[in-house]
Amino acid sequence: MRLHSIRLIDYRAISDATVDFSSGVTIVEGPNEVGKSSIHQAITQLREDKDSSRKASVKDTQPVGSDVGPQVELHLSTGDYELRYSKRWIKQPFTELSILNPVPQQLSGSEAHERFLAILDETVDVDLLDALDVAQGRSLDQASLAEIKALHGALGEAGEEPADHDAFLDRVETEYLRFFTAKGKETGELRRLTEELPGAEEQHRELKARSADMDGLVDRHARAAERLTNGRNQLASAVTEREEAEQAVQSVSGLKTELDRALERAGVAQRERQRAEEARDRRQALITEVTAAEESVKTADDALKTVTTAQQEEDSSLAEAQKGLEAKQAALLTAQVEAKTAAADLARARARREVDTLRKRLADIRDQERRAAEAKATIGSITVTAKDVEKLGGLFTELRIAQNAKTAAAAQIVARRLGDTAVSIDGTDVPKGSAEEFAVTSDLQILIDSVVDITVRPGQSPAELDRAVDSAQTLLDAELDRLGVTSLEQARERSEVRTDAESVLAEASSTLRVLIGDDDRDGLDAALTRAEHVAGDPADTSGTAASIDDLEALVESTSAAVDDATAQVETARTALERIRTDRDEARVAAVRAQSTREQAATTLQNLSTRLSMDREANSDESLDEALTAATATLTQAEDEAAAARSAYEAADPETLEMRLQNALQLVDSKQKQQEKDRQEVDQLAALIDDRAAEGIYDKLKAAEQNVESIRSKQARMQRQANAIRLLRDTVLAHKEEAQRRYVAPFKEAIEKLGRVIFGQGLSVEISENLEIVSRTLDGRTVAFDALSGGTKEQLALIGRLAVATLVDAEAGAPVILDDAFGFSDEQRLAALNVILGNVGRTAQVILLTCQPDRFASIGGAETVSLG
Repeated sequence: MRLHSIRLIDYRAISDATVDFSSGVTIVEGPNEVGKSSIHQAITQLREDKDSSRKASVKDTQPVGSDVGPQVELHLSTGDYELRYSKRWIKQPFTELSILNPVPQQLSGSEAHERFLAILDETVDVDLLDALDVAQGRSLDQASLAEIKALHGALGEAGEEPADHDAFLDRVETEYLRFFTAKGKETGELRRLTEELPGAEEQHRELKARSADMDGLVDRHARAAERLTNGRNQLASAVTEREEAEQAVQSVSGLKTELDRALERAGVAQRERQRAEEARDRRQALITEVTAAEESVKTADDALKTVTTAQQEEDSSLAEAQKGLEAKQAALLTAQVEAKTAAADLARARARREVDTLRKRLADIRDQERRAAEAKATIGSITVTAKDVEKLGGLFTELRIAQNAKTAAAAQIVARRLGDTAVSIDGTDVPKGSAEEFAVTSDLQILIDSVVDITVRPGQSPAELDRAVDSAQTLLDAELDRLGVTSLEQARERSEVRTDAESVLAEASSTLRVLIGDDDRDGLDAALTRAEHVAGDPADTSGTAASIDDLEALVESTSAAVDDATAQVETARTALERIRTDRDEARVAAVRAQSTREQAATTLQNLSTRLSMDREANSDESLDEALTAATATLTQAEDEAAAARSAYEAADPETLEMRLQNALQLVDSKQKQQEKDRQEVDQLAALIDDRAAEGIYDKLKAAEQNVESIRSKQARMQRQANAIRLLRDTVLAHKEEAQRRYVAPFKEAIEKLGRVIFGQGLSVEISENLEIVSRTLDGRTVAFDALSGGTKEQLALIGRLAVATLVDAEAGAPVILDDAFGFSDEQRLAALNVILGNVGRTAQVILLTCQPDRFASIGGAETVSLG
């Protein structure tokens, strides 16, 4: 039995997920609560629970807060069958079974459920399915193997053959083989009839569908012919309506022409009246402008006299303010000289104190920079880091694991000295009375003193184990070459030197950050240079007798004197500027008043001249008469245009145009529809002629007779086959009860796999129920129940894997492990990965885990991620 894929829809936390399984080891990984255990539960629930089940375990699979039905679809192969089996529970439940091979078949409901269970009973031992299925939290429990028939068969083939059947069973078997193969598959005439029946039924269904299709074509042809006749009548009516609409549109074209001419005459009259009105308005506006210009000239004369007197007063005030400002500026210059001298003395005193501070600070900075440079040089010369040492240690460990796996797979020699003659194996003396075990991984010398010298050469070890050792050695050598070391110890020593240098560098860098602070490193040197320049010659002590406090007080007093003098100057300057502004404004006002007076006089002269010339061309009275005449002409033209519009609108031209456009479109659409209906009638007639020539109705009757004949023969032979199978099953049941249980092959399989983990000193005791009773390791025996949790888990799972390797692949079942090996340390996990990789070559193994790194070294495994 092999699982190919599973799909879960609305199942617990999974909305829709598909997982494909390989034929070997498949690792399904994902975080907690993503739905890995749901895959394990779904496989069991699909087999055990009908879609109508309302058990609590079924209800628990419904997503919280969603009114949907959990659904599972499983694709698998078992025996000669390939199946797709689907179920949905709770909401709109259903069960569907699709048999893809050997004979396609589709079933649903209870029939599908029962058929699926029957196929499992026929092709796989259901007890074996349960035994190889390890649910979460059950990894410490041993499987119940005593009743597994598939394992009995495998153990029987490895041990002593059972007794021969009697002659009666031979006759039963001979009759049984007329209907079934040795594996229970139908054969001979029964198989031929079973295989022919679906094909005959399919042919009958196809002919029946083609007959119904023929009837549908005849009905469609009749309806299409009727649509074609109706379309011709509708097209003739549409052509008549189009001709009537065209004649009506032509009759109103003369009225439209007369309306356009009347509107044009009214437009000319409107423009003439507008020109007369504009001429009369311009004359009145010009008279008004002349009157206003006379008033402006008089106003400008009065304003000019006023601003001239104000200007003369402002000129006298400005001269007095200028003399006061010059006196204040002289006092300010004297105060500034005294303040500058005091500031220079204070800056020189402060600079000399700053020079001493900067020199000491820079000396400390240069010392830390030297330490950092030396540490960087050491780090640059050593490329081996702590991470490199950790990686190198991991490669050494991988090499040891690969070598141990190769040793575990090698042939073993167990030597026990019986007499007094000295015996040595590969230079090791064998003590009298004790057993020594050696793995043959290279030439092994067995020396019996004065008797014989034997050399044992190893056979060909598994290629993947050799490749694992070579790969691990190659990776280790490459890493040693990259790091330029010959051993792990040398790499660790260099790493420690580099680590010490990194500590010194970190300390020096931290100290430098404190010393420099928020300042710039180069800026400190520049600051020292500037301070030395300001301080001047240290030997020059002139002007430095006073203290910094005295100098600061002097600077403060002189600065206050400068500020006071500056304020007085600014006050005088502000007053001067205000007076100057007033004087300038008075001058501008005088100039503006003069300009306004001249402009007003010019405007009055121009307007008076223009009014005289216009009146000479046209008097005021003639302009009024022209406006009256133009108004009368416009009224007459508008009346004529209104009469023409009324006559045109009475004919309703818009409605006539819409009728014409609709008639044109109707004719076009009816012509297209008539062509479409004609093509459909021709196509349907051709199809009916072709189908009629095939003789479908005669073929359908012959197919019905063929199906009934095959069904009758197949049912008769099936009754005979069921009877002989019942008889054979009854006889074999008594035979199976008498068969012995063969424990030795099962024990050897467990010990072979277990030695990869526990070493060559492992042996186990197996009960008649095929359970591990105790484990013996290096001469020390411990009962199974007294072992540690990790050891019990490992032995229990090795027992299941041993069953998977013993049972024939076609009759076997997948090993499903849900978060197993939780009690195993890293070393035993590495050995378990080797075991799972080897078991996966012949059996299907499915691992459900939230820690995929624990199974990363399983050879040939495929990983599927959820979440």
